[in-house]
Amino acid sequence: MKKIRLVLIIFSFILFVSGFKVKASSTQLTTRTNIDTNKEWTVKFNSELNESTVTSDNLKVTDSSGNVIPVYVKLGADRKTVIVSPQVSGYAPDAKYTLTVGNEFKSVTGKSLAKSVQMEFDTINKYSDGTDYMNLPKVTSCDFEYTPLLSNEKQVFTIGTSYSGSVEYRIFVHSYSDSQDVYTELTNGYTETQDGKITSLKTLKSNDNGQKYKAIIYVRRNGQDGAHNDVNTDYDNYYVDYFRCIDSVDNGEDSYTSYDSTLSQLVDTQYNQNPVFVEAYDLNNKASKNQIKYYMDPNNFLDSYGKYQFMRLSYVDSSVTADSLNNILKGKGILEGKGQVFLDAAKESNINVAYLISQSLLETGNGQSVLANGGKRDTDGNYIFGSPAYNFFSIGAFDSDSDYYGTKMAYDNKWFTPDEAIKGGAEWIASSYINNTQTKQDTLYKMRWNPLNSGTHQYATDISWAYKQISDMIKGLKAILEQAPDIKIIFDIPQFK
Repeated sequence: MKKIRLVLIIFSFILFVSGFKVKASSTQLTTRTNIDTNKEWTVKFNSELNESTVTSDNLKVTDSSGNVIPVYVKLGADRKTVIVSPQVSGYAPDAKYTLTVGNEFKSVTGKSLAKSVQMEFDTINKYSDGTDYMNLPKVTSCDFEYTPLLSNEKQVFTIGTSYSGSVEYRIFVHSYSDSQDVYTELTNGYTETQDGKITSLKTLKSNDNGQKYKAIIYVRRNGQDGAHNDVNTDYDNYYVDYFRCIDSVDNGEDSYTSYDSTLSQLVDTQYNQNPVFVEAYDLNNKASKNQIKYYMDPNNFLDSYGKYQFMRLSYVDSSVTADSLNNILKGKGILEGKGQVFLDAAKESNINVAYLISQSLLETGNGQSVLANGGKRDTDGNYIFGSPAYNFFSIGAFDSDSDYYGTKMAYDNKWFTPDEAIKGGAEWIASSYINNTQTKQDTLYKMRWNPLNSGTHQYATDISWAYKQISDMIKGLKAILEQAPDIKIIFDIPQFK
């Protein structure tokens, strides 16, 4: 991995950046774009530095909201450079940051920087599974003994590394219920493997619906300090992977479908489709292979919550009423009061009504989205196709301009009223996915991943889409089951080679 070097001839008040001379009065450097999320910056001074001034208070990285990012700042061996290592597991993708060199830096002779200097940089739109510093030990794979991990088990890591010499590892995990800067160590400092494995020294907590964990596996040459640092530790390279912790496995009466592919083969296929991971609902970043693997592995979701992405979505006859559905839709914008329309659409299209409602709530932002409220408008406030057209399921809403293409799909299908959009959208989903005899995509999981012919005919690009549907689906099911407790729910669990 290359380092980008900022050459700051500070104490003579002349500034050089990548060979270009800048006026002494300049305090804002040219913005750098498409920066790797694991990038280290090297700031070069023309005099040896007073080591006490080389601190993260004097050299900061802040995000676009002004929040300070916890980077690691280190004086270089020549005492004229400062190494700025990124936050744990790297900067966020497709994000804007500002690196500030403060005027509290001093040379060993006591000279100070007259003015602080800033440089903005933008990261690439891609998540990373780790670093790739050449000629150093590198973790190439990690297999978890427990998928999912139970809260009374200690996770076992089987680690593969590309290095001929002896190496040691240090492992930290981040729980997604904690703030992003909180990491727990599972080893006691750097540790060698036993038969290629490291066993955690700690158990981990789940919550009511399971808990996602990010594992950071650091590797370095045995007995040597690592060539790089973050706020956790020194390292030569690190590797990022994900697993889930639950309290118990739901051993209900499930059915299973076997596929003639390995999980690894399917992950490779999906990765080549450039899927995204919308972690905070407002990002659109290319997912990494290990993020895909986490959401694609059925074994991560065999608890009583996660299994709902494997629930069959065809219609189940019951005594559920429009009134009970309207209780679910109360306060949901344009969807409020549409219980009977959803019920009729579900029956006519042979779709589980709880799924139909939950997907609509998710795709429309609880009835508030542009597509749910007549579609895209021009700068004068007029509907782009001359009249409102409604799309409650984001059908045809391609990422390049989702509001435009989603509106066009609704207009082309003549979904000119909310009722037409509900019924027309249900019919489209049913014929294209749930009741499609060719693709047989009758679960959320199959709609997202299409394991029968992976990489084709997939409903969404977000790798977490199927899992995100569960919350609203369960709410809908709970309300419906109160009215019709005898409804049978069938789960179809994929099994790979």
